[in-house]
Amino acid sequence: MKFIHCSDLHLDSKIEGLPTEKSRVRREEILRTFERLVQYAKDNAVTAVIIAGDMFDTARISVKTKERVVTTIKNCNNVDFIYLAGNHDETNFINELGELPKNLKCVYDNWEYFDYNNVTIASVMLTNANCKAIYDTLKLNEQRINIVSLHGQVIGHKGEGQAHDISIPKLKEKNIDYLALGHIHSYSKDIIDLRGEYSYSGCLDGRGFDELGDKGFVLVEVEEKSIKTEFVKFSSRTLHEFEFNVENYPNWHSAVIALEGQLANQFESNSLLKIILTGEHKTDFYIDREGLASRLNEKFFFTKVYDKTVLKIEQTDYEADKSVRGEFVRTVMNSDMDDEYKKQVLLLGLNALKGEEI
Repeated sequence: MKFIHCSDLHLDSKIEGLPTEKSRVRREEILRTFERLVQYAKDNAVTAVIIAGDMFDTARISVKTKERVVTTIKNCNNVDFIYLAGNHDETNFINELGELPKNLKCVYDNWEYFDYNNVTIASVMLTNANCKAIYDTLKLNEQRINIVSLHGQVIGHKGEGQAHDISIPKLKEKNIDYLALGHIHSYSKDIIDLRGEYSYSGCLDGRGFDELGDKGFVLVEVEEKSIKTEFVKFSSRTLHEFEFNVENYPNWHSAVIALEGQLANQFESNSLLKIILTGEHKTDFYIDREGLASRLNEKFFFTKVYDKTVLKIEQTDYEADKSVRGEFVRTVMNSDMDDEYKKQVLLLGLNALKGEEI
C-alpha cells in the first residue's frame, strides 16, 4: 500500500513580495499543485493522503477555492484524505462545508484511528488542553504498521512560528513506524527509536524566499511488515538564494555578464531567485540593483536583488584632495551616520559629482 504525507499547503494565502500579476499566478499554481497531487494519488493507487495541518492559512478563503478543493477531493473517491488542522487552519473551513465528502476524514482533539488492512493511521489535533496528555492516550497495536500524524514543533528543532511542542522522547516505544509531521516548511527526517522514524514533509510549493529549495511530499510505501519512505519533489517552481561576490570584476557591467552566465548554468528559467551581492568595491564601481533585477526578470520568473556589498574607501586617499569631492568624502566619513547610510550617501554623491544619473 502507498500513502502520501504532505502538509503546510497554505492554499489561497497571500504571496508577499511579488508584483500583483505574478502573485496571482503563484496563488493559482499552488492550488494547481494540490490538484496535481490528488491526480498523482489517483494514478498511483495511493490508499490515503495524510494532510498534516495548515491546508489553508486564514479564515479568508474564497468560495471558489473551497469549492475547488472539495470537488477535487470528492472526485478522487478511491483515495481517503485524512485532514488534520494546524496552527494556521481555521475550523470555519470544515464548519461551512455542510456535508463532507465521504473520503475526507477530519481529525479533531481526540485520537482518531483509521485502519487499512494491516496499517493503522492515528492522528490528533493538538490543543492547549490535550498537548501534554496525548502521549499517554495513544494506543497502537505492535503487530500492525502504525503511522501517526501530528502538527507541531519538535522540541529542539528550529522553529517557524507558533505551534504546540512535540516531544520525540515521549513517543519512543509507542509502536510507531512513521510519524508524519506538519509545521516546518522544509523536508527533514530523523529516528524516533529502533522501530520508527519521523519527518516533516515541508510545504508542497514554496511561496516566498523563506521557503527555498525543493518542495514536495513524502511517499510512504508499506510492504507486509516493512515501511519505506521517499521524498518526492513536486513543486511547480523552485525558489533559490544565490550569493555573488563582485570583488573579482573590474566594473559593474562585467560583473553582470558573469552573474547572468552563472545563473543560466544553475537555474531553470521558471525559478524565483534571491540574489545577494557581496564583497568590497570602490566608489567608481556603481551597483545598479534595480537595473539588474529588471534585466534578470526578463530571464527568470521573478528575481529580487539584495546589495550586501561593502564600500571600500581609504580615507587617506582623500585627505590631501582639495576638491569638492575630497571635502564631500571627508565630511561624510567623519559624520555620525551609520556605515550603511554613509555608503549610500557616498555612492549617490560621488556619482552626482561625476555627472552620472542617480
